[in-house]
Amino acid sequence: MTIHFLRHAKTNQNSPTGRDYDRELLPRGYEQLKELKAKIATQPLSISRVFCSSAQRTRQTFTQIAEFFPDATISFHDELYLATKADLLNFITQQKSSEEFLIIGHNEGLSEFVSYITDTDIHLKTCGYIQISFPFNHSGYLSGGTGSVVETFRVV
Repeated sequence: MTIHFLRHAKTNQNSPTGRDYDRELLPRGYEQLKELKAKIATQPLSISRVFCSSAQRTRQTFTQIAEFFPDATISFHDELYLATKADLLNFITQQKSSEEFLIIGHNEGLSEFVSYITDTDIHLKTCGYIQISFPFNHSGYLSGGTGSVVETFRVV
């Protein structure tokens, strides 16, 4: 099975409401997304589900790449907003999915989680993407060190 992870693109440090949840993408974030779209265009992805944080910046990030997933089911989740490594593990294993899916979320939780499941030190920059494969066909089996990195974009 394969799971894809994407950190939202570059954002403003503040929002008009003063809430972190409402922060919006900067022009630099839209530039990052153009670069990501160019990469996806050369290597199409077979994603059937997209799980996205409900925050403004993750929604805006998804909107910019939605054209690549016309048949995917999209859902927005409050529990993915600033999710920790443990939150992400719980969310993904509870899906008990054999589908190839994408999670759009936030750091530091995303970087800590992908580091945990690949047993590698990975830091996702803004608009950082990583594709990870697993030796089983069901997300309920996911645990530390079981994933292998297949593809990355903007990862240190």
